[in-house]
Amino acid sequence: MAIAKRSFRASRKKIFRIAIFATTIGPYWEKAVQGIARHVREARNGSIAMASFDEVSEQDVTAGLVDGVIIDNWDNNQTLLAKCRAKRIPVVDVSGDGGRSGVGVISPNDRMVGQQVAEYFLSRGFRNFAFYGLPGAIETAWDTNRKTGFHDTVRTAGYDCAIFLSSTSTWDHLHQPVHLQSLEQWLTGLPRPVGILACIDKFAYEILKLARQNNIRVPDELALCGVAKREWIGTLANPTIRSIPGDGQKAGTKAAEMLMHMMKYGELTVPPQLIEPLAIVHRESTNTYAFPDEAVVEALKFIRDNAHKHISVEEIVDHLVISRRSLEMRFKKWTGVTLQNQIWFAHVELAKKLLLESAQPMHEICENSGFRSAAVFNVVFRRLAGTTPTNFRRRTRHASI
Repeated sequence: MAIAKRSFRASRKKIFRIAIFATTIGPYWEKAVQGIARHVREARNGSIAMASFDEVSEQDVTAGLVDGVIIDNWDNNQTLLAKCRAKRIPVVDVSGDGGRSGVGVISPNDRMVGQQVAEYFLSRGFRNFAFYGLPGAIETAWDTNRKTGFHDTVRTAGYDCAIFLSSTSTWDHLHQPVHLQSLEQWLTGLPRPVGILACIDKFAYEILKLARQNNIRVPDELALCGVAKREWIGTLANPTIRSIPGDGQKAGTKAAEMLMHMMKYGELTVPPQLIEPLAIVHRESTNTYAFPDEAVVEALKFIRDNAHKHISVEEIVDHLVISRRSLEMRFKKWTGVTLQNQIWFAHVELAKKLLLESAQPMHEICENSGFRSAAVFNVVFRRLAGTTPTNFRRRTRHASI
């Protein structure tokens, strides 16, 4: 007899009995479970049983001892889902692999992921772009959406996007020499400098390895961004790989909210919900600029390298030994923003990094990211980040707990 059966039957409270079934365990799913647990705990109207801890089983579903189910993958739970349909038990899928009829879906906004990376490369002056994703034979919704968001944004800006198309038919074949040789030939043939989005961090790591083998300088000739399925890969790489992490914490919270609604009202299908990605994690693999104007690039590098200090436009002009009017006109022409706005942006990006990666108190982050006063720090941060520094730290910390 499953543990969950005893605990569910012994409870005298009127609570929803939620079963969580996971076929693969990874950082995103772990954060999602934390979000689910926090919401259920705060709502005080649910009890959770984990199949991975032998607290609940498919037999409990068949026996009617479960009110709702959360899964991490549609394809790996077909037998379970058939039993849920037979018992009219609502199910929420957190994998985000497309809208599936008969279940609720919580999906990362992967199209926005691709769009954000493309916009970042464009803001850095890149005019050559490429995408490395899954081959058509094993293409997934999240891969397609990342590719579409990246490709469409680049094309809208007036540029082409090279896409690596492999003839590989299975995941296992992605590690074989024939695939890697094809990838290497594609990579070395790309025009440079090029901004590349890899659909997952592991693919970005492969690109980085091939670039080193072929003496392609990263990030000067090849800027690289991945998506954090396995965030440790990005930090292990040399240089470290820039990535966009998924908000697993929020996905779990929304999954719990959706399932509560479905159980309360007896609904088996509801509209899918998209979860926006977290802020891009800045690392060495994209820390460069590709504008054709050397003075503009030097100004950007000066701002980047001195973002921890208060910077004035006059200091930049003095450093470059150029007229202010000339530099400001050329800077606005190529970047689309003013020098002062770029300074504010650099300060805010450094503040985000400190908020995310350090335990420094707010007044130290204000000072160490180049702001002269807390008032200016809060106003500028909110204008550019869309939230306060405190809320930004709270959200990112919760998502990474």
